[in-house]
Amino acid sequence: MGKVIIKIPLVTWREGRPRFFASAVHRQLGFKGEDLRHPDGRWYSVDEAVAWSEAKQKEIASCRAAIAGGETTARKTRNAAERARRDGLVTIGQVCETFVASPRMQGREIVQGRKKRPPLADNTIRFYRGASRLLEGFDQGRVWNEAAAALTPRALAGILDKIEIRHGLAQARAVRAFLSVAYGHGRKQHLVAHNPVEGLEETLPVLEERVRPASVAEFEHLIAVADALGQPDFADVVCAGPWTGQRQNDRLSLPADRISGEGLMFSPSKKRAVRQNLLIPLAGRLEARLAAARARRKAWTVVPTTLFVCERTGRPWAADWYRKVFRVLRQVAATGDIERDQAGAVTKDAATLLAGVDVPAVLAAAGLPAMPSIATLRDQDLRDTCMSWLALAGCDRFEIAGFSGHAFGQSDKVLRHYVAIPPEFARRGMEKLEGWYARQAQEAGQEAKG
Repeated sequence: MGKVIIKIPLVTWREGRPRFFASAVHRQLGFKGEDLRHPDGRWYSVDEAVAWSEAKQKEIASCRAAIAGGETTARKTRNAAERARRDGLVTIGQVCETFVASPRMQGREIVQGRKKRPPLADNTIRFYRGASRLLEGFDQGRVWNEAAAALTPRALAGILDKIEIRHGLAQARAVRAFLSVAYGHGRKQHLVAHNPVEGLEETLPVLEERVRPASVAEFEHLIAVADALGQPDFADVVCAGPWTGQRQNDRLSLPADRISGEGLMFSPSKKRAVRQNLLIPLAGRLEARLAAARARRKAWTVVPTTLFVCERTGRPWAADWYRKVFRVLRQVAATGDIERDQAGAVTKDAATLLAGVDVPAVLAAAGLPAMPSIATLRDQDLRDTCMSWLALAGCDRFEIAGFSGHAFGQSDKVLRHYVAIPPEFARRGMEKLEGWYARQAQEAGQEAKG
């Protein structure tokens, strides 16, 4: 059967959900985009969307007729609509959507005269959008469709408590942070007059810090599993974690021209405000993998723009796909079998990545048994791994700072103010790290023989 296309004036269907996206002409009259749903969160049916469309068309025609007849002007009509919204007709969802649609949330820089504001980081945008989606679907959309002006600190505290009970502390903190910036933006846009987050009497607990370095055995095992299953491009990114100490986003987005005889030049995304650059020497292990990657791509007609490339697509790694690949291969490394859902069926991501591969047979042939401890490892732990290994290798705080970019703490104000982070720190640290790693690998080999 062919795809059914529903066309209703002023109504756009996205994934089966009807929405009104106001055009520039509509916005000049004061109309705003909105989701077509009931107060309880249910989306309009086709018949209800048709009825809404007919009513909205009449409303727009009435406004235009009044303007054409000289009874009012477009500006007065728009201002009246704005006043109506400020009087409490704006919903929480509209406040949130206005912020999500703002330039910085769309990855665009704001330049107004001498005023400049950089776009929000990709991870920040993803974080806020995730919180927005959670809030939109929470309690069947009831919160999302409540009047924005009616959200008091006390009511917000109750909502956050329910979210924490259902989704956990991390999600509750995410929603609170999102609402804070969304209402702050809404206040600047004159959509709301208050920010309920500012009046909260109780603060949510801080999440426990996670420090979970990988062991040398876990690191080697994960890479070996990826190589055995024909995923060396993924293994390259994993290898760069402990050997550079850089975050996932900074590894995936590293430009191809940032490699030289001296090492890899990173510009950490979290340090862009201070324009910090870190020159990390190339470890022998990582250098060998990068050379092998160049050999695999020798016949490519298109030169990659990033150093690490998803060879499945021939393009830079998409963060979402990389996270899925990490999850799937981590599960394989931990269990010795392909990833399955609770019903025992192979997951969609695993089927896509490892189509036609007999995972247990491949691992058995490569002599790679299951390693259950890897099940708790995350990509973010690879940065912790680097710093922990550097400390175990006998590196001082200056040498560790050469990798982390976090020079000194509050107790080192003088050092932090006057001492920079030259490449020599990282070079010294790399020498110690490679020596320590070689000893660990040698000891592991002797234990295996014994």
